[in-house]
Amino acid sequence: MRITLKQLAIFEAVARSGQVAKAAQRLNLSAPATSMALGELEKQLDTRLFERMGNRLRLNAQGSLLLPLATQTLQQVEQIEHLFSSPEAQMSGTLSVAASSTIGNYLLAKSAVAFSQQFTNAMVDLNIANTQAVIDAVVEFRAEVGFIEGQCLDSRVSVEPWHKDRLLIFCHPGHPLAGKVVTPDMLAGHAWVMREPGSGTRDYFINAANALAMRPVEKFNFSTPDAIKQAVRQGAGLAVLSELTLEKELQRRELALISVPELTLARQFYKIRHKSRKPTALCSAFELFCQRFLALSPTS
Repeated sequence: MRITLKQLAIFEAVARSGQVAKAAQRLNLSAPATSMALGELEKQLDTRLFERMGNRLRLNAQGSLLLPLATQTLQQVEQIEHLFSSPEAQMSGTLSVAASSTIGNYLLAKSAVAFSQQFTNAMVDLNIANTQAVIDAVVEFRAEVGFIEGQCLDSRVSVEPWHKDRLLIFCHPGHPLAGKVVTPDMLAGHAWVMREPGSGTRDYFINAANALAMRPVEKFNFSTPDAIKQAVRQGAGLAVLSELTLEKELQRRELALISVPELTLARQFYKIRHKSRKPTALCSAFELFCQRFLALSPTS
């Protein structure tokens, strides 16, 4: 058996794009040559790696088994090349990063821009989703590193503390509890506007609230902080979000806080990566840059 790096690169490109033509374009090859190399790989392995669904190719069980191994092999070769290349080359290319909503919108977006301004040959491809989607992106090798607000219990993923945050309970300024210090039982029966299932903010708050037997009643749920804030401004109920998302509305007095001293809402953000994936030089540089950039930022 003579599997080549070219075959593995083609296999990975097809797996990522779902189409031979797109993979060929990405690798600067012809579609026939790409298809032939993929067919030769399946012949050598004596198994099919994809199932055709319309005009797309989707990994089957054997293909899913091969993908992380192929990715790891290609990354190891890339690391060898980087090891003997110039420092400038190591700071070039596209870095795939996934981040949950609060982190992505309020911390990493500005960090990514600043990083690319300093390292002009590098681009950060930042995908913003909820915590579970970020974990999936790291597990499936679609993101080299992820940043999440919630827990990750997947044994394939390494988890490191990264940044601290605080959740705030808020309401419409005309709400009877606006600006007051209350006990958990005083919130019973009030409607809540929540983040969607899979959100780290949602999971953290519900766990903390249930520990005090609050059992918040969910009336609405939305996938973005802006939608939640708009709903609260319309009087839809109480809500909880990161303090990072509320600064402007609180300054303009469009929203009001509710203090619940018994409710612990300080939380930890986390950095995650696949255990079998070693960080590239570009990724390590971005992580260090973010650490320093956010330490100097007035909103961190």
